[in-house]
Amino acid sequence: MSDVLFIYPNALEIPVHPEFDKYERLMRDFAEERDLVGLARGTMVPPTAMLSLSAFLKENGISTSFLDFTVECFLGGKKDKVLVSALRKENPKVVAVNGMEDCFLSELYNIAHIVKGYDENIHVVTGGVSATTRDSEILRKSAVDFVIRGEGETPLLTLSNALIQNEDFEKIRGISFMKEDRIVQTDNQSLIDLETLPFPDRDSYPLSRLYALNGGIDLVYASRGCPFNCSFCNAPAFWKRQWRAREPKDIVEELSILGDLGAKIVHIYDLNFGINKSWVKNICKEIRREKLDIIWDCELALIDFNRSFLKTLYDGNCRGAFCGIEAVSQSVLDSVNKSYKSQDLVNYLNNAKDAGIHVDGGYVFGLPEDNLSGMMTMTRLACRLLEEDLVETPAPFLFVPFKGTEIGENLKRHGIEIVNNSTDEWHFFPPNPIASTKYASAEEVHREWLNCMINISNILESKLSK
Repeated sequence: MSDVLFIYPNALEIPVHPEFDKYERLMRDFAEERDLVGLARGTMVPPTAMLSLSAFLKENGISTSFLDFTVECFLGGKKDKVLVSALRKENPKVVAVNGMEDCFLSELYNIAHIVKGYDENIHVVTGGVSATTRDSEILRKSAVDFVIRGEGETPLLTLSNALIQNEDFEKIRGISFMKEDRIVQTDNQSLIDLETLPFPDRDSYPLSRLYALNGGIDLVYASRGCPFNCSFCNAPAFWKRQWRAREPKDIVEELSILGDLGAKIVHIYDLNFGINKSWVKNICKEIRREKLDIIWDCELALIDFNRSFLKTLYDGNCRGAFCGIEAVSQSVLDSVNKSYKSQDLVNYLNNAKDAGIHVDGGYVFGLPEDNLSGMMTMTRLACRLLEEDLVETPAPFLFVPFKGTEIGENLKRHGIEIVNNSTDEWHFFPPNPIASTKYASAEEVHREWLNCMINISNILESKLSK
């Protein structure tokens, strides 16, 4: 029995381009052969953000349980049966479903439908980046009762208490709901002090089962937010360009706990791990002091790829970094507010290679100022950097003009025209075109993105056969 049942949708049901399966398999094989860290090792990871919500509720007297459809369905479970079985076992008052991604919306709607079919008195709640930007759409289209906007801990706790005790919820900050066929959006909730949060609730999650599937890969959030203002990113609107960090000792204690639980590799999944260098140095110093042997990777801005900082990371057991290369044209980089100069890219990457830091690099196809020639140049660059082992695990992304991003909220100004509104395909590896730019059709953008992915797969296949 639990008051709140958390549900993470089945990420493996998202429709992807057929070539993506081959690319993902080769990336994973290549990463394992070279003992590389990073998300190339696989994306089946614990939903740490939801586990943090669960821990916060538990600390405040609300019982919780967890259902991860990615794990359950991968192991052969049938979603409807698994869900009904969990509802029967837990008898929750509230079901909280992850709404971080647009591509999860169809599954969110289906889960809400099943829950209400089982018991219409159960309250269905969602939250996350996508849910925050699409709250009205979600409430009008589905059986979802409440959308939590922005950071979730305080609104979810307050709302859950109100629903469990049959109290008024209309003045709770940070939520949206329907009232007499109109959408009610309460005032925004203030950001929480991260030092008040407990460690994620890994007791409620089938961690050993997941580690058996993914080789012991886990996630940690050391900070939230980012002060930068990249126009294709939803972080500026969601986190209000505010960066908040946890205490280094707490982060290292969590890493130590994960090592004891069987984790082999940890992704520090912050939006930008290098914002405060002294903070990072203290984390690495604490890792050395505690003599931890767990290895980890992080996300860094390219401007942070300097030799001394990379050495600090390496000495603290960091072995990989994801960076957003995004484009090769300086005009394209400038148009989306990227912070680095394209002429410095190779130097940054050489610094990482010399430091022993493996690089995951993201390339985005279809940004507002992109044209076909520039995207073809980017494909050639991605292949060359892979051949030279400067970006060993490249990730070609198709640009998606997500709601809540500066571009997504100003499509006409940026010359972006959406041709595919199926949110199932609103992710970085879709089977069909999403949007055109001023200078390239949606089909041209999608075709060159696909060409890049196929070329990367061919190079990886060649490297694996040697």
